[in-house]
Amino acid sequence: MTDDGIKITLRMGTEELQALEDFMGERDLENKSVFIREAIKRYMETYDSPAGQMPSEGGIFVRLSDIHLDALNQLVQRGMCLNEEEFIRRCVLDKIVPKTVEEEAIEDSFRTAQRNAALK
Repeated sequence: MTDDGIKITLRMGTEELQALEDFMGERDLENKSVFIREAIKRYMETYDSPAGQMPSEGGIFVRLSDIHLDALNQLVQRGMCLNEEEFIRRCVLDKIVPKTVEEEAIEDSFRTAQRNAALK
């Protein structure tokens, strides 16, 4: 073993290789070795986790139909939200956070801003 690590050969079909190159090209990723190492790490981290959830993220993975994904994409394109994740988070919070909590947070934030302005 050298300082560079052990060399592993990976066989891929032309379609798989093209998909990999397209994916990397769309995201300005240049190094296949780094990409594949990171993909392997993430796969191992999520292998035993429910629904592909990253253990360190503490999030929830939700599957949506193509029509729902397209609808979310349309909302992003029309400027209704910054991204799909932000829109879904906002919808969930609208359902589970009581309006009184939201109103109290807004009032407290404004009072704090007034105090900060008075201290300047």
